Amino acid sequence: MEDDSASFSDEVEVADVRNFRCAKLGLPARMAAFLNNEELQRDCEQIPCDQDLLEDIAGNYIIVKKILSYLPWQDKLMCKNVCSMWRSAINTLRKEQLAVTDFAISMRISHIKNGISLIQSDCFYNEPLAVLAFANISGFTITAVCEALLTNPCDPPCDKDHNHFVSVLDVVKNLVVMPKKCMIAVKASAMSYMPTAYTPTNKYTITRMYGKNSPFIGGIFIPVIPNVQFDIITVKTLPDIRGKFIKTMDKLSETRYVKGALVFVNGSFILQSVDDIVFLNYLKNLQPDYPFALGGCIVEDTVSDNEDMSTLIDGINNCKDLLSFNLVSVGIFTVPKNFEELRTETGVHFEMYSLILDSGCWAKGRMEAAINEFSKCVPRFEHSVVVKMSCVGRDSKHDYEQNLFRTAFPNTRLVGCYGNGELGISKPERLRTDPRPSGLKRYRPEPPPAPKKKFGFSLMYSYASIFVYIGWGKILRPADTS
Repeated sequence: MEDDSASFSDEVEVADVRNFRCAKLGLPARMAAFLNNEELQRDCEQIPCDQDLLEDIAGNYIIVKKILSYLPWQDKLMCKNVCSMWRSAINTLRKEQLAVTDFAISMRISHIKNGISLIQSDCFYNEPLAVLAFANISGFTITAVCEALLTNPCDPPCDKDHNHFVSVLDVVKNLVVMPKKCMIAVKASAMSYMPTAYTPTNKYTITRMYGKNSPFIGGIFIPVIPNVQFDIITVKTLPDIRGKFIKTMDKLSETRYVKGALVFVNGSFILQSVDDIVFLNYLKNLQPDYPFALGGCIVEDTVSDNEDMSTLIDGINNCKDLLSFNLVSVGIFTVPKNFEELRTETGVHFEMYSLILDSGCWAKGRMEAAINEFSKCVPRFEHSVVVKMSCVGRDSKHDYEQNLFRTAFPNTRLVGCYGNGELGISKPERLRTDPRPSGLKRYRPEPPPAPKKKFGFSLMYSYASIFVYIGWGKILRPADTS
């Protein structure tokens, strides 16, 4: 278990950015050659083998499928072009290998004795649908010597192009999602990371609010799920709300329903009025009779594409503010409007739920009752993950509510971050109970709906925790509707 009270001697200092140049990583060599349709020159010896035996193996569907099942998704992407049989095997594996994977990079001395490495709960077997990475402040900007990273982002480790140093966040993007664009990296003052038991990442579990001192990056890898689509909408200017967000949602709504949204608001985007964030209520206008999950919080920064990463690295090199200047990053999960018909064919369910523990849920008994009520309403899926976004002001409540969630969902990975303002929608909708509980110093009753503005009402909370549950695959146990 991690302890944020460790002394500075047990931490890795962020390198002095004035003494080196950090460059943006390119595509891995094998992927660049594949995408550019070029021959990759490898400095290796070919292992002699029986050609007849090799052809027998390569032509046997069952053997090929078994071998390919162990490959990471980038290698599968190339192997599917070998022949129609291999393509068929990989397409079948895409429907079978639907498990979520969590990953972490910890820069604590106790974790990097043999080199800085990306620790995974399992291989990234399937092509990613969505990757969510959360980093504390120093984890977001840490750089490292290329040859100290395992696996090296350059092969062999480079000492020319970027003078040995690379952004660790760029390494995560390079190893996990490249060449796809489906990752949101979130910089927050503190973060959560709770893998399941008996996995290689379990020793990196963070059981209480983890601050900025020791660099840490933790995240989840959600594989491609049949008929589910993930889109990232980045708002960089206020005109982008209408010119980008609304236009994108209008286009999606023609054929798809929103199942859920994750929203990360940059702290530099000052919420001076309801109008600043209620544009998210536009989702309700698009599908008033189709409920969706929503959760988010105010964070330090986000990175969602190569342009953002280049801006971040430029800031490292020039000792500027290490900001991407994104105002809001929204991750949208959608399904076709005939999803139920398609689900019958594939047998793969997908659903999202969200729970708001507002300032009224301050006492342990109230938290436990709310989480237990929520757990009864949520089916147990074959694969699932929970994203937690919480107010730093909930103090010691973080441990308790996180452990309660683990008790209710023992096989569900939990990741997330802490901010200074939360937003969300409860799905399923919760019944409101009594007014102010006795003895609460920080209780802030949920405000009445704000006056209706351009798109709807405010979604903002304070001293709250928002849990967004994502489940897919087979339903192992239905919800308790009694």
